[in-house]
Amino acid sequence: MTHTCATTAQPDGSAPTLELRAPAESAQLGPLRGVSTALAGQCNMDLDQLADLRLAVDEACSTLLRIAVPDTVIVCRFRLSPDTFRFSAAVTATAAGADTPIESRFGWHVLRTLTDTLSVDRDHDHDGGEYVSVTISFTMCSGDAT
Repeated sequence: MTHTCATTAQPDGSAPTLELRAPAESAQLGPLRGVSTALAGQCNMDLDQLADLRLAVDEACSTLLRIAVPDTVIVCRFRLSPDTFRFSAAVTATAAGADTPIESRFGWHVLRTLTDTLSVDRDHDHDGGEYVSVTISFTMCSGDAT
């Protein structure tokens, strides 16, 4: 199991982005949930919000792992502030897998209920290639921010 972590300072002085890369395999869901929960502890979230966050990370990553090309990585990015947890996860998928209607699945409705903002982006290769980058992003605010 190979994990890579890196932080990138933001030019505007805001919170850095933490990046975690792991094999795009379901066995990685536990560590991804654990890292997410540990980081979210810095966002003044209560226990119910932390449980919701774990479920949201699990659902976003599970959705992406279902369409990921074998032997690729899932790239998770975390950006924290005292009252907001920003998360994105991306995988490489085939064009056919990327175009599956993620937004109509039950899991998407769960994500929409748990998060404050939610989006999915598909970056189709401009060369007409067969691979597409698919990213699910969301934010969750602590009770203090709402």
